[in-house]
Amino acid sequence: MISDSNTFKILISGAGQLGSRYLQGLANCRSPLSIIVQDNSQDSLDRAMLRWNEVINPSLTYDISFSLTLDHLPELIDVAIIATNADVRPSVIRDILRFTDVRYWVLEKVLSQNEKGLDEIALHLKNASGAWVNTSRRMMSWHQSIRKDIGINKPLKFKVDGGDWGLACNAIHFLDLFAWWSGESLHSVDVGLLSSQWFDSKRSGYKEISGILQSKYSEGSTAYLSADFKKGVSPLLITVSDGELTWVINESLGSANRSDGLNIPGCILNQSKMSASLVDSLLEKGLCDLPDLAESIAMHRIFVGALLDHYRQMHNSTATFVPIT
Repeated sequence: MISDSNTFKILISGAGQLGSRYLQGLANCRSPLSIIVQDNSQDSLDRAMLRWNEVINPSLTYDISFSLTLDHLPELIDVAIIATNADVRPSVIRDILRFTDVRYWVLEKVLSQNEKGLDEIALHLKNASGAWVNTSRRMMSWHQSIRKDIGINKPLKFKVDGGDWGLACNAIHFLDLFAWWSGESLHSVDVGLLSSQWFDSKRSGYKEISGILQSKYSEGSTAYLSADFKKGVSPLLITVSDGELTWVINESLGSANRSDGLNIPGCILNQSKMSASLVDSLLEKGLCDLPDLAESIAMHRIFVGALLDHYRQMHNSTATFVPIT
């Protein structure tokens, strides 16, 4: 459906590192767009404008605006991309709906820092035409190809092993990837092998942790996610075994090798390379390859709940949220 001005209205709320990369990707959309970039930081808006100017075709005219507030939105937004930090995501969604109707939503992970926030998001978006969560490996053709050959024997065993890769903030990407590859749903997360010490993340105001996060899936598959900060920024290795064949996947090298000799080369795509296909798919078909909101919330409940319990036990017994993003 085309909006009244014959262009689709796109909102990006949160113009930081990730939001500005979403914006860059929109320059390659097939559909005519009217883009609104909103952030409460002028520095973030200025950075997003610079990044937009890096990629636009100067011979074309783009309808784009940058705003510190949400109170000048049009009556209808076709796609709202929520790239804010996790702590404010539920309230930002609520505030957007005070000023406009939204057809489709794309939400960044981590969805929220506690179950209350997840409940709020579910309530706010219960009548949305569609909402998805950007655990983006599902969109990548490389991971789609691996999935076709991942193995048919259950249960599967997954392992992620690396150094300083941000386990608390990024584990949900792999928990979702393994659910998708196995065709199972996340059943439980065990934090017993995590470190007792939470420490400051590279992002100001947020926390990280090392150790091993263990998870189980609905048909018996298991995953072990390990972060050892003594290794520094070492290559992240993914191994997958179905009891007969074993994959070793190095995303930084673009290699996926199976023990019988099968090799599927590929690469991890930056957000700026995926935004156009994501938005075009939503506008043209009302669908995309990302997990829908209900599926992702169910996974987030288990993951965020387990981390919050650990954070209370080890760091702050009265905490009402776990400070990850």
